[in-house]
Amino acid sequence: MSQTPPATAPTRSPPTRSAPAASALPGDLSRRRALFSLLVSLVALPASLLLFTQLDTLWPEIVRMEGLPFMAAATLLGAAMAIGPLAAGIGFLLAVWHGVKSVYSERRRATPLLDRVIVAGGVLVWFAPALLAAAQAVVALSTGRIHFVRPPRDYFLATDPIAYWQGVGFWLIIAGLLGFLAWRYWRPKLFPDSSPASARAG
Repeated sequence: MSQTPPATAPTRSPPTRSAPAASALPGDLSRRRALFSLLVSLVALPASLLLFTQLDTLWPEIVRMEGLPFMAAATLLGAAMAIGPLAAGIGFLLAVWHGVKSVYSERRRATPLLDRVIVAGGVLVWFAPALLAAAQAVVALSTGRIHFVRPPRDYFLATDPIAYWQGVGFWLIIAGLLGFLAWRYWRPKLFPDSSPASARAG
């Protein structure tokens, strides 16, 4: 007698990842992180401004509380005043960082106009500290007076030229150092053909 082969259970194919997750490129991920960071900054900034403008109204209401409610309300207010501006600043910097990273990474869709805006904003943010330091030196040279906040002191060219020129030199050195660091970061991105790596490859 012939025997029929035993029935076998149907085999299941291993699960595959979804198409969006599998096709996400580094530039797309960086662009999403930049958008999220920008949203955090745009939400935290007006919320912080509103909180600080309403502080004269909120604090008297908190002072009327006693015991645990007062401690909780004062702690929440202090935390909000500390975290809000910090979240706005860090969110903005992260948005610029990830935005610039997305421009120079592989993406599924090209956005040339938005890329130019992101690069221009990134260059401005990177060189802003150097420009501010140089502006301090320019103001001192134009007025004959240089001001330091901590400790609060003013040095005049007419009465204290040595300290005055030392202060001007300090701001020029800071401007040159910060500008050099920003240039080192942006040079291979803006001028890839002139970077040392491309010169060695050629």
